Amino acid sequence: MNCSAAAATGPPAGGHPRRRGRTHGDGERVTRKAETIIVVSELKDLPPGAGRLVTADDFLAGVEEDTRRQATVINLCRSWRYLSKGYYVSLLADARGQTVLPTVDTVEGVLNPHAVFRALQEAGIKTIDVEQMSGRRRSLPETIVVTDDIGLPPRRRRADLPLVRHLVNDIVTYRPAEDAEMAEAVVFLGECGDKRFARLAAQVYRVWPMPLLLLRLLREDDAWKVIQLVPLKVHKLSDAQREDLVRALDRPASKLLPRREPDDDRPTLSVAVLYDENDRHRPSTPETIDRLVKIGAKKGVHVHRIEPGEVARLGDYDALFIRVLTGLELPAFRFALRAEALGMPVIDETRSIIRCSNKVYLHELLSRAGLPMPPTMIATRQTRYEDLAAALRLPFIVKLPDGSFSSAVFKVKGREDYEHRAAELFKESPLVICQAFTPSDFDWRVTTLDGKPLFTCKYHMATGHWQIRDTGPRGARYGRVEAVPRDEAPREVVKLACKAAKLIGEGLHGVDLKETPAGPVIIEVNDNPNIDVGYDDAADGDVIYEELLDAFVRRIEEARRQKTLAAAATAARGDKGNNGKGERREDTGSSRLRRPIGKVPPRAAGETYKAYEVCGLELEYVLVDRDLNAVPLAEQCLAALAGRPASDASLGVVGFSNEIFQHVLELKTEVPLKSLAQSEELLVEGVRRAAGLLAERFDARLLPTGMHPWLDPRKARMWERSNNRIYQTYARLFDTTTHGWANVQALHVNLPLGTEKEAVAMMNAAALLVPYLPAVAASTPIHDGELQPAVDSRLQFIIEHQTKIPESCGEIVPEFVASLAQYKRDVLGPMYRAVEKLDGGRVLRHEFLNARGAVFKLSRESMEVRVLDTQECVKLDVAIAVFVRWALKALADALLSGRMVTDDHSLLVEDFQAVVREGTRARVHAPHLLAQEERDDEDKVEVRRVLHELIAMARKKAPAREEPYLDLVAGIVRQGSLSECMKAALDPYMGDADTFTEAARRLYIQLSECLVENRPWAGRGL
Repeated sequence: MNCSAAAATGPPAGGHPRRRGRTHGDGERVTRKAETIIVVSELKDLPPGAGRLVTADDFLAGVEEDTRRQATVINLCRSWRYLSKGYYVSLLADARGQTVLPTVDTVEGVLNPHAVFRALQEAGIKTIDVEQMSGRRRSLPETIVVTDDIGLPPRRRRADLPLVRHLVNDIVTYRPAEDAEMAEAVVFLGECGDKRFARLAAQVYRVWPMPLLLLRLLREDDAWKVIQLVPLKVHKLSDAQREDLVRALDRPASKLLPRREPDDDRPTLSVAVLYDENDRHRPSTPETIDRLVKIGAKKGVHVHRIEPGEVARLGDYDALFIRVLTGLELPAFRFALRAEALGMPVIDETRSIIRCSNKVYLHELLSRAGLPMPPTMIATRQTRYEDLAAALRLPFIVKLPDGSFSSAVFKVKGREDYEHRAAELFKESPLVICQAFTPSDFDWRVTTLDGKPLFTCKYHMATGHWQIRDTGPRGARYGRVEAVPRDEAPREVVKLACKAAKLIGEGLHGVDLKETPAGPVIIEVNDNPNIDVGYDDAADGDVIYEELLDAFVRRIEEARRQKTLAAAATAARGDKGNNGKGERREDTGSSRLRRPIGKVPPRAAGETYKAYEVCGLELEYVLVDRDLNAVPLAEQCLAALAGRPASDASLGVVGFSNEIFQHVLELKTEVPLKSLAQSEELLVEGVRRAAGLLAERFDARLLPTGMHPWLDPRKARMWERSNNRIYQTYARLFDTTTHGWANVQALHVNLPLGTEKEAVAMMNAAALLVPYLPAVAASTPIHDGELQPAVDSRLQFIIEHQTKIPESCGEIVPEFVASLAQYKRDVLGPMYRAVEKLDGGRVLRHEFLNARGAVFKLSRESMEVRVLDTQECVKLDVAIAVFVRWALKALADALLSGRMVTDDHSLLVEDFQAVVREGTRARVHAPHLLAQEERDDEDKVEVRRVLHELIAMARKKAPAREEPYLDLVAGIVRQGSLSECMKAALDPYMGDADTFTEAARRLYIQLSECLVENRPWAGRGL
């Protein structure tokens, strides 16, 4: 029987009890049978059959006993204004411990338009807020001639209609909305009769849980956006609307309250984008800002536009991103100054604006650093033309020090031309830049973020012109923008651009360069460079916006940390309060959750590890609900652990990160440790930290083993927060809706390579060890709700999961190698060539594509062993890691000494496939181990004998303190792997599908408990 089908119908009889209450609304706990009390100003406001009606006077007086008991109170009074009866109904209901809608906080908030729209936007609901619409109206005289009002009702005159944004010849303009673009929806306790807006109504109700709401909506950009939210009064409803309200009230109390989503309370950071849609020099299109808003919502970062006249609103946000023309006399500089005065991160900061706005300063800065530029001279009125022409040759370029967008830049061909242009420029500045003309078909634009490449483009010259921008009688013309993947741009161009950007400082900079026969030269460095959807981002896509938002997150967190340190320093100087004695703030749940686990060992810069000196571990677990169904909670877990929306969280030695699917969480040692016993201790703390978080906030848990027993991979959700381009490419090129992708969890063991000779021996030793590891590590006897033929079902899928590029996985057993160069040529080379032939496959051209059982991670100078299923507890994962570490060293030493030689690789592949199928019962060749007299007529030996010899070899290398772990591995060899023990425990139930399902569920619950308690499962017999 398929366990997933049984799971869909709820827990089995005798399973865990359902909770009696659930948390709703503002966090109050209510029971399913809790009574609903409806408070009205007058009983006539609702018909008698509407439910338990109580007047505001009776409720406030408490004359009836049940008005004081635990209940859900729906406050439908005619007024909630401050100190009115309706206000006191909500206030006293809260004081009595009752759940009330609306709360006083909700009432106060919903009366503040700014608060209303801010909360909706942070929840990802599309809006056009009051300030945006007011800004549109201010631009109305320039964009719309209001005519033809005759015949329209007074409230529907065109001047009063909401304005819809649209583009005309790439210019933003507005027009009054048409009837089909406007709508109203009445929301009764989260429900809306108009199916078009049912989901939107529920979303708004979660944010603003008012019993009666009117939503005014505008259709723009193919989406309905909230433009107004109006609380309604019950006595103003029509008869039909009153009937809809009564139907909505005729539900259990728990159904009346807003349903909380797992991420409703996740921390949200905010970034204000200074933007003017009608600025003709804006560095980003409206669609680009829309993309930033959308990606920010996924990452838990609220991105919101503010206009140049709204500097007073800046303090409402955590950071500022400038997307208007910059200059010392422009509003952008005033905003940057204000942000810095508030202690807010800003891109770009005032220093970048000052430095980049003056080309004289840039020339001096770049020259002093010795960076290549075209020959350049700074001219004054006294500078002789002959000197310029001799040094720069004709033609040459003259330009103002503070020009932008190719304005005030001229090519001069002779004395008369120069004198004419210079006379005009010297009226604007006492200094003029003169630069040798460097003709080219395009300029390189390398846009950097914090000194690292963000994206690269070729800015081609406008047709028939020597600049990328040509201003003629018909307006400005631009050359073609050709985005180039940043990892494919010429290395020397990118390197030079990063050097130049770092001289300016951290931030977002656009470096313009030209390629010459002598190498690239810098033309200029710009602050506030262009980022436009479909142009600059065409090659690298959303990763540009993700990294930009990540930079803001880092800045915000650092700013908060500095404020905390400053406050602590102030307290240490004696400003402690409490009569000078100081107070110790109580540790909160969040701070306990994020407290560092272990202390990162000190290490000198540049120091490398010796082979086998340390070991790093990675463990993957499925996130499941109480019924053991997989749930996509990884993003919420990581946000809680990191204190912000994130793809990973680093807590001292232990780190947490995402995998390719949303239902998997990875735990790892952030730094490799010498002692695996210490790794066990710290990883157990990490497991318990994550398990506690899941239980408390999500009523969920971690599930060990290498596969979920009844997950339907077709329904699994891919990770979307980061690395979208990589994951989406995997999904396009491979069938990721299969168990081999969506349902595999492993233990990865990472070891430092040491010298090249040691690294080669380590990889060859891995080829001799990997075939036999599934016999001790298999933990996957079930998938699709049924026992499977193979002992290690996970590896059975892995063998086939990248067959579209067979070069990427080989035969899982790693090939023998002679050198690192040969590994790159014969292993990585064919893999990279194969993936580059696939449409868009180049993004996967990384060492992570290698799916063999042991791989070099040359980027971090380590080897990773990957054929190990996750066990039921960290203790046994560490025991297997101890075995792998020291067995590899023993085999490698034997190879280096000549006591052992590499043998027939095809026999090792046969051994691996036999062990995956049969576990410890397999008979294998093991050509490099055991004497001939140990073998049968087929020249094979029982894999248990092989493993016992390998354990004996490992004991000679392992330190004494790790001997107990090898004893555990020896016990596994005797008793069989976890997979075999599970299969033995479940075999008696195979005759009846329902009984088998119950037995399997009980077993996996036991395994999840073993994980938290860090003990082997009793069924192992260890």
